[in-house]
Amino acid sequence: MKKTVLLLFLVCFNMGFSQIGKLYLKNSKLIIGKENTYVYEPPKGTEIPDGAKVRVIYNDNFDFTGGGALLIKKAVGYEFALQVPDSIKYFAAAIVDGKKVVENNKNTGYDVFLNSSPADIGKCWAAKIEILNYASNSLASKLNLKLDSSPAGVLSEYNKMFMKYPKMKESKSYENYLYIKEASNKEQTKTEMLAFAKKCEKKNSEDYLLVAARLYARLKMTDENKLLEDKIKAKYPKGSFESSNFFFDFANHPDKTETYILERLNFYTASFKNIPIMYKDYFYTSLMKIYLDNKDFEKLDQYEKLLSNKNKAAGLYNNYAWGLSGQDFETPAKDIESAEKVSKRSLDIIADLQKQAAFPEDLQGTHDMYADTYALILYKLNRFEEAFQYQDKIYQMGDFGPDGKERYAVYMEKVKGLEVTKKYIEGELSKGTNSRVLLAQLEAIYGKLNLPLDSFKVIKAKSIEAANASAKAAIVKKYGSTDAINFSLKNLEGKVINLSDLKGKVVVLDFWATWCGPCKASFPAMQELVTKYKDKNVEFLFVNTWEKGKENETTEKVTNFINDKKYSFNVVFDYDDAITAKYKIEGIPTKILIDKNGSVVTFGSSEEDLIHLIDEQLSM
Repeated sequence: MKKTVLLLFLVCFNMGFSQIGKLYLKNSKLIIGKENTYVYEPPKGTEIPDGAKVRVIYNDNFDFTGGGALLIKKAVGYEFALQVPDSIKYFAAAIVDGKKVVENNKNTGYDVFLNSSPADIGKCWAAKIEILNYASNSLASKLNLKLDSSPAGVLSEYNKMFMKYPKMKESKSYENYLYIKEASNKEQTKTEMLAFAKKCEKKNSEDYLLVAARLYARLKMTDENKLLEDKIKAKYPKGSFESSNFFFDFANHPDKTETYILERLNFYTASFKNIPIMYKDYFYTSLMKIYLDNKDFEKLDQYEKLLSNKNKAAGLYNNYAWGLSGQDFETPAKDIESAEKVSKRSLDIIADLQKQAAFPEDLQGTHDMYADTYALILYKLNRFEEAFQYQDKIYQMGDFGPDGKERYAVYMEKVKGLEVTKKYIEGELSKGTNSRVLLAQLEAIYGKLNLPLDSFKVIKAKSIEAANASAKAAIVKKYGSTDAINFSLKNLEGKVINLSDLKGKVVVLDFWATWCGPCKASFPAMQELVTKYKDKNVEFLFVNTWEKGKENETTEKVTNFINDKKYSFNVVFDYDDAITAKYKIEGIPTKILIDKNGSVVTFGSSEEDLIHLIDEQLSM
């Protein structure tokens, strides 16, 4: 733990805002690693309800989190006690009452900068920009801040900082600036990246050498990247780079036995210092996966207790239970009794964490997701009433996506009957819920109730028309039109595939990468779709993107992966990520459906929904 005593400056210089209330450290010095007392003076005329809290958000090694504390009424304003991680240089604060934001400095938040001297304030500013750039959604939703987190807005903040503190252009934060700038001015930024990489390479520290190595990799200068990485390994054999390499070699090891994991864990902890807690947790969860498979609940409990982040245990249990459940209504469950036990444990952990949390509502979405898993397991155990009760609680919270609503409707039909379920589905469809699965269930209910199918067809037509209109509006907003962006990309066999040549066919684009876990998890279902529509007028293109290394290295890596898994995919290579950028892909996997006329129909569809969407297109 750092022993240095730092000063706290509440900075009020011109950054385009002014604080109308006050939030500041009570004492003149901040005690690092300890709980400190802060004072909050609300703006005149602002009423602070009893039980209100201060909410803070900060960046802890890019794990954006935060906390808060109860406000205690004093003679002058309010006080609260707060402890933040040692490395934190900045946090944003607002006053909340439950989920309601009471006061947040006119939607800008209270900026609290933690720094050792006024000259060091640039680092605090950079920490604020990191939150603005990387955690904007969390920040905006939790503190109701109206900040410009667009790339242009973030670049503007960086430029203001560099103008006031030009030495920050020599800091590691300049790397993040270049990555953002690259999207709007690739050629100019390449030159700046290369210049900054060379500057960093001259600095005698592992951190800056790693920045240079990352920039060389970004510039696809693989020879320079390798030379520099070799230099870092030789110069810092016990440094963070070798620590990370050791960890990632372990993470990618294909056969993690209990003996292997324990040996690697002992070696790792003995060889390296300052090991991130999340790395130790990964070793523990790797062991827990083995104990889950072996149904060794005694050892499972032992390592669960060692985890620093119990949420990881809950996530592990939920994923395991979800896999055993069959994940849908048709697929048979595997060991449903163990699935029930483990799934219930995931819910109990989250409930305990909620009791301890300053803001238990933050974990409600996680709880609801795990409850959704548990409800499916209960359904398969023929405990229909319980399954419906769990799913109904989620529905009442308003935390449902289309797939949750689909499961809810199935449980409802078992517990509440056909008429109630019919009314529910029709209500959801009238509100604009886009689900071909709900439509299929409603059609079956009409048949069971001997209702005229003509009435259903009217509902179906209206629902599909509304869903298509909504999807079209979203696509036009994203791309300017529904016209699919043409491309010419090489496939695994070296043949050039032109998208424009596929007009007359329904086309599915699936953007993916070999390092992307969710992409690979979706591939068995995608293989089923490829097989199902093999002899139909449908073409699947698996667009490989965001890989590292030279073209030949990427080709070899992808070829080996596809062959090892025996997938019959038509993979095409977006080596320079240009097509991915044109399609404005923000995360992978992303699946895009294109109709026979070359128009984008949907963006981001699930594998299950693709079946209904493809069938619709084929019937036209």
